Amino acid sequence: MGVDLPQLTMNKIVLERLKQHIIDSESIGLEEALEEALKDYSPRQIINTCLLQAMRTVGELYGSREIPLPSVIKSAETKKTAVAYLEPHMDKEEIDDITQGKCLIATVEGDLHDLGKNLVDILLSSNGYKVINLGINQPIDNILKAYEEHQPDCIAMSGLLIKTMAVMKDNLEIFNQKGITVPVILGGAALTPKFVEKDCKTTYKGQVVYGKNAFVDWHFMDKLMAAKAEDNWDDLKGFLDEETSPPPPLTLEEMGQMPFAEANQYKLYMNDSFVYTEESLAKESSAKKSVVIDTKRSHVVTLDVERPTPPFWGTQVLKDGDISIEDIYPYVDVQLLYVGRWRFRKLKDQSQEDYNDFLATKAYGILEEWKEKVIADDLIHPAAIYGYFPCNAEGNTVYVYDPQDHNKLLTSFEFPRQRGGKRLCIADFYATKESGQIDVLPMQIVTAGEIGTTHAQKLFEADNYLDYHYYHGVAMQMADAIADWLHARILKELGFGAEEPDNITDIMRQRYRGSRYSFGYPACPNMADQFKQMDLLDTSRIDVYMNESEHLLPEQSTTAFVAHHPVAKYFNT
Repeated sequence: MGVDLPQLTMNKIVLERLKQHIIDSESIGLEEALEEALKDYSPRQIINTCLLQAMRTVGELYGSREIPLPSVIKSAETKKTAVAYLEPHMDKEEIDDITQGKCLIATVEGDLHDLGKNLVDILLSSNGYKVINLGINQPIDNILKAYEEHQPDCIAMSGLLIKTMAVMKDNLEIFNQKGITVPVILGGAALTPKFVEKDCKTTYKGQVVYGKNAFVDWHFMDKLMAAKAEDNWDDLKGFLDEETSPPPPLTLEEMGQMPFAEANQYKLYMNDSFVYTEESLAKESSAKKSVVIDTKRSHVVTLDVERPTPPFWGTQVLKDGDISIEDIYPYVDVQLLYVGRWRFRKLKDQSQEDYNDFLATKAYGILEEWKEKVIADDLIHPAAIYGYFPCNAEGNTVYVYDPQDHNKLLTSFEFPRQRGGKRLCIADFYATKESGQIDVLPMQIVTAGEIGTTHAQKLFEADNYLDYHYYHGVAMQMADAIADWLHARILKELGFGAEEPDNITDIMRQRYRGSRYSFGYPACPNMADQFKQMDLLDTSRIDVYMNESEHLLPEQSTTAFVAHHPVAKYFNT
């Protein structure tokens, strides 16, 4: 009996059409293509020889800069839809059999960032791996329990905060005590290559992998499972046929995924191997005490400047009807949203003109759609507290007084001074005690609301990956936009409104009177000072808090204080 070549050709055409659905992230006609393929192929064959191959092609296209990250996410969403359609045609054993391997992922205790971790989940699960996603702020006991239950091939731990890096190392030591040796991937933009290489790899008995991005996790899992299938992997030695080399440091684009304060701390510490522990902090503090502190005022900051009178002393709360989406929308930094949050990077062979046109049309269109959704579905709950506190400065310290009794000291903030150059210190920008003048310290805290976290998680859990990606970026940028909007209000109330720029580009370039600072920046690096600031503002009134890891809750929240002195701008110390 001869082979029906026309029929064989048609079968291959169906598979190629199905594969193209995934590559193009096209869900229209997907079910029809799956039904056609099921006539000649088993669900397992379709998944292994078509869908997974399609996702690998997608990964290759991303790696060669031929498609942006949102296209990868949409393809993963389409592939998951296809698998869900095929699952009723398989029994449980068949479903389990198509799993290529298992990976346990978690954001470590004290850290509430989940975007990077969830991207790892999206990529691994869409490429045939079973992912046990424990979520954020996971204590070691939860990770150990999940390991015992699921026996994963790999553990991936994520953390974006500098302080939670120490938690990762502690967890590795506990893995040693428990006899766990499976490979561990450490991810999070604050991680330095040296920290992973020198501190973590020397701590853990098994293999530690620097998860520079989610694609590293994916490629490592592919390589790991292939090696295990060929007995070419040893938990203690790693891959038996190669030597590993240290990973390169983060690129500027990757640092763009970090909160600004964390990115600055990364730049400060990227050349050091360090872990924040009680012992290391004590040593650092002791070393600082032995150094003579320069408290002399910078020669470039004059005292003879206008000291404005605020419209009120104390604080005001802004909620529901006080802040509209239309008010804050013009303050959205679209360039940071498109490139930094949504990751629409310039593609291979794409001209700058075509790239700019894409951002101005396609990306802008997506933002407009989300603006309408945010308003129609009430997906952003902006709230803020701001106010004016009497203050004075002495040396490197700013003293803050009671708004009702300017002689009553409430607290103080100490800031570092530049060692060279202009020798700037934030305290220089406020009237001195010696002058006898009371100056004003404007403070603010803003939030896009807890819904920014809860709605994003709903989208992720419903496998609406692309909407999750877009909404998370919008919520984060909306928080920054609220901060810029409120800062503009403060400048107007202080009488400096005429100096306020009318476009977001000039705002980002600080073309306004004075400066707005947030703790964690190089000029005011002590994140713990936020606790004092939040007490002054009584932030519980808008349900914003900070945990022991100095992480603001909800995530889409920011704090700041303002220096109105015209010389005040960003600077490094």
